[in-house]
Amino acid sequence: MRRLLVIFISVLALLFTGCMKEYPLTEEETDIVAEYMAGLLLAKDKNYSLSLLSYDEVKELSNQATTNTKEEPIEETDKDNVIDNESEINSLDKTNSLSEVIGNKNFEIQFTGYKLADTYPEDETNRVFSIDPRKGNQLLIVNFTLENLNNKDMTIDLSKEKIQYQLKINGENIYKPLLVLLENNLQYINMKIAANSKIPTVLIFELEKDTDLSKISLLVSNNSKSKEIEFK
Repeated sequence: MRRLLVIFISVLALLFTGCMKEYPLTEEETDIVAEYMAGLLLAKDKNYSLSLLSYDEVKELSNQATTNTKEEPIEETDKDNVIDNESEINSLDKTNSLSEVIGNKNFEIQFTGYKLADTYPEDETNRVFSIDPRKGNQLLIVNFTLENLNNKDMTIDLSKEKIQYQLKINGENIYKPLLVLLENNLQYINMKIAANSKIPTVLIFELEKDTDLSKISLLVSNNSKSKEIEFK
């Protein structure tokens, strides 16, 4: 672990010297690089359970995020996790179960609740990095359990599925989840789950702190199938 720390510090030293050509990064690209380098440090830490995605997965998801940004131009940069497609949402059939929407009969997924947080993960035990909202904002963490229904180990891969998750607040704003490079991020999960076992998964949204949360729902849709979860 000490050797990795030395390498990490050396890389940072090189990045901030005047001997190298400067490659300006966007805020999103900077976050991706920082999280990936943190993942390298965590690779030898046996006590740390919250995993980052591999470099190839990070690169692929970064490309997907860039593509999605081009398809959905947003005028206000401080609300880039807000979308407005009310008519499209109202036209969906919402009678399916969450597991049916996910579309994998080997697994069952259940919504288990949500909470507001100023950082994620909140538990500082073995925490090397954290996901923090922008100033004046807060995180809304939506929790699920994903269960392997088989008597043998199975892999679930949603990384290439076109499942959409849309958080609806008081019938006004609709938010999309953050691009969070965690192994248990439901959007891009690709993980082997032990036979007849459950694992926790999450979706993370960013909201303004003064957002009225008196009525919240999450719409999960996949092609013609959808499920709306009303938060209590």
